[in-house]
Amino acid sequence: MSHEVVGIVGLGPVGTIAGAYLAKSGVTVYGMDVSKERVEQVSNRGLVVRGHSTLDVLIEGCFGTISELARIPDLTALLLCTKTWAIDRVMESFAMCSWPDDMRLAAFMNGVGPEDEISEYIDKSKVSRGVANFAGNLAQDGVVTMNWFHPPNILGPASERNGAWAPTIAKTLTDSGLITNYVDHHTMKKAAFFKTVLNSALNALCAAHGLTMGQAMRLRHTRGKAKTLLREGLTVAALVGYNYGENALGECMEYLKGGGDHFPSMWFDLKNKRPTEIEYINGKMVKIGRMFKGINVDLNLFFTSAIVTQEIKNGSRGEDDIPEYLIDD
Repeated sequence: MSHEVVGIVGLGPVGTIAGAYLAKSGVTVYGMDVSKERVEQVSNRGLVVRGHSTLDVLIEGCFGTISELARIPDLTALLLCTKTWAIDRVMESFAMCSWPDDMRLAAFMNGVGPEDEISEYIDKSKVSRGVANFAGNLAQDGVVTMNWFHPPNILGPASERNGAWAPTIAKTLTDSGLITNYVDHHTMKKAAFFKTVLNSALNALCAAHGLTMGQAMRLRHTRGKAKTLLREGLTVAALVGYNYGENALGECMEYLKGGGDHFPSMWFDLKNKRPTEIEYINGKMVKIGRMFKGINVDLNLFFTSAIVTQEIKNGSRGEDDIPEYLIDD
């Protein structure tokens, strides 16, 4: 990629922040989002970020469908920044379009395994997985508040066979100000699982109780619950071969204390009657943990059930759409 031309699929907080940084640094950026309102906002005003950074950046174009994005002739890189539950919908549309032979995808998504699901639609050697160590919230006026950034981000190949593209986009992100380290396949998988363990400690807990991350970490009883969720997650991680050291639990708790008085994305999803990523976060801890005898993932089970129930109540999930690992009868 001599001059980078990048498409951002999903203009929520992560996609908006990544796109704004890239466009500000001179990268040609196109956006795509399924929300007509979001497409209009970005088309009229550009990508607007406040908080940790202040950015107002116009991009080359913003579309409402993948097929429109596919018509950009010199587009060779896509950053997928959608919710994990939308992978099939996005990639089914992707598979119906014609793309350059050198098209590459980088998935900046939450949870365990989105890069593997994406690889069912495109050669795995063309897929990379990013772990974004920044977060924000999207307001109704289209402004994203960037709450924090704890560099570096991580980017690594979904396959051991991945070529030279992933280091290139990692450098492009770093040059834009979003410091991103390129790592090997195993290190990426390990980092992604660790981030999921961190997300499992507060996302569902805060969403279920209506607490900000800061509030959850200040209250002794919810802080204790977060610690238990971390302990369960780190145990599951060890079972699949990821050991983060003797001080991992304490380091995780210190990390979570820096979350601040901000609601996690799962809280906003429930509030706006959207599906959540619960099955890719706490649900993954339950599903993997239950593959082994004698492993306690009861608190992850409780919060997974609580969020699934809220999804049913707000209409974003059908009553019959219950994960099997939640059903005991």
